[in-house]
Amino acid sequence: PHMLRFFLLFLVLVMLQWSEAFTPSLSNSALSCGTTKQLKVRASSGLRAVVCRNGAVALTRELGKNSKLAMVLQKKAIETIEIPCIEFEDGDDIERLPSALQEDWEYVVITSPEAAGVFLKGWNEAGNPSLRVASVGAGTQQMLQQGGVEPVFVPSKATGKTLAAELPGPEKGGRVLYPASAKARTEVQGGLTARGFACTRLNTYDTVSATWSAAQHEQARSAAVVALASPSAVKTWVEYVGAVPAAACIGETSATACKDAGFKHVFWPDKPGIEGWAEAVIDALQCAEAK
Repeated sequence: PHMLRFFLLFLVLVMLQWSEAFTPSLSNSALSCGTTKQLKVRASSGLRAVVCRNGAVALTRELGKNSKLAMVLQKKAIETIEIPCIEFEDGDDIERLPSALQEDWEYVVITSPEAAGVFLKGWNEAGNPSLRVASVGAGTQQMLQQGGVEPVFVPSKATGKTLAAELPGPEKGGRVLYPASAKARTEVQGGLTARGFACTRLNTYDTVSATWSAAQHEQARSAAVVALASPSAVKTWVEYVGAVPAAACIGETSATACKDAGFKHVFWPDKPGIEGWAEAVIDALQCAEAK
């Protein structure tokens, strides 16, 4: 009997060690929802399955731009609902863009897929001049490539701050054109100017709050997690719903906006991207389930 008990205890210890060795690890994060205010997840190569019993994941990008994240989550049987928080309008400088693109610039800096779409329209109107374009990340790069423009530079991390810090140069006077949202922060032009670039910003589009139906308001209030991809989306969500539920952000910029707005539980990947964002959603759902 003593030998049998010893053998069973040994077997349990081996199984526990084996389980820990194959459990995905989190970097600087916690799955407990207690009083933790800042939760950060590391993107991994494989997404964990999770079953949410408390509601769907609200996808808040502009209408029609939520499909990539929805597809990744739906493969894990995670229910999603599209509730756009933002939409776009022409900015005050939109008419100046085609002529500006015909000038001599060291770089044209593009920091979002929407900015890429607006840029491409102006670039076509300008006659497709040869330009050196810097893209903030993979999503923006893909949008530019689909429009016939191959970026010459992409930073190591998909943030405007990193782009401004890592952009090679300045050379040849360092003239940079920055077509942006009217609501974009000043990190890009401020960072570039501090490094000696001569940055010209054009507010080519504006980000405004989307209008929700009564049904969308109800769906938002019942969501288990909200997925957010911009400070503008955060602002609209908080205005309509409040700083709830747990937030899963595409990157650090949106996460900072969530924390500033009062969200108690915020998840985001080290590097922005769909896979890391989906991982953040899963961890936020586990947080919601733990309540």
